[in-house]
Amino acid sequence: MLQNLFLTVVVENSACKNDAHLQAQHGLSMLLDLGLGDRRVKLLWDTGATAGVLLDNATALNIDLDHIDLIALSHGHYDHTGGLMAVLRQRKERVPVLCHPQVFAPKIKDRPSLKFIGLPFTRNQAEAEGAIILECRGPVPIAPGITATGEIPRREAFEVVEGFWTFRDGLYCRDSIPDDQSLAIDVPGKGLVVVTGCAHSGIINTVNHALQITGASKLYAVIGGFHLMWADDRRIEATVQALTNLHPACVRPGHCTGERAIRRLEEAFGDRCMPLAVGDSIEL
Repeated sequence: MLQNLFLTVVVENSACKNDAHLQAQHGLSMLLDLGLGDRRVKLLWDTGATAGVLLDNATALNIDLDHIDLIALSHGHYDHTGGLMAVLRQRKERVPVLCHPQVFAPKIKDRPSLKFIGLPFTRNQAEAEGAIILECRGPVPIAPGITATGEIPRREAFEVVEGFWTFRDGLYCRDSIPDDQSLAIDVPGKGLVVVTGCAHSGIINTVNHALQITGASKLYAVIGGFHLMWADDRRIEATVQALTNLHPACVRPGHCTGERAIRRLEEAFGDRCMPLAVGDSIEL
């Protein structure tokens, strides 16, 4: 059973202002230190956008990359995967990398013009550096009380994926980002903690799916990117209202959430809401 959880923000769009050694970057990476009985398990959730920032921040935060037991990728965009090769090269041993099969599909953005935003490496290159690729479309039980959600059903009409494209069977087509997944963590005595990457599936779809697959009855915390940076006011308001109805005790938005959405979340949740920053250490 999960006894305690410490989450450290390694890469984020903003950094703690009182530590000059920490660097901000458009990207996301978090280290989850899980207490399971008489042992601890360390899970690296995403790897930021570039090697330099991830490695420098890890050093400043006294994170030993050789002690990471598992790496999990939220989806296949560069700002969540760009530091993976550096982590692999820093390690002495191979490490499992959990992801969806579509992580390796071409990822394209069309604003302001066509741009590749996928993984800056191939599967073969990652495996050659020591990655043990574990692909799964559905939920994966990582440890007692900790589950990777796998694909997330899209049920909320206001939560749509726009502006992303891929190449499939020789055709240029919309990318619904089926590889988007999150972590669902049941914290005894508190409820469910949902840790997201970008929540391209929609933060409400993500939370509802996490509650469903775990059987949890109470949402305790939502931490990560909510992907509302480009959302209109209607979607932001619908998201805030739906999240309010779930009564989380802790809301920690970051990365792709966007300033307008963060301000609205702060208005709605008061001191229960605090934006993420590099160097944050969250004990759950």
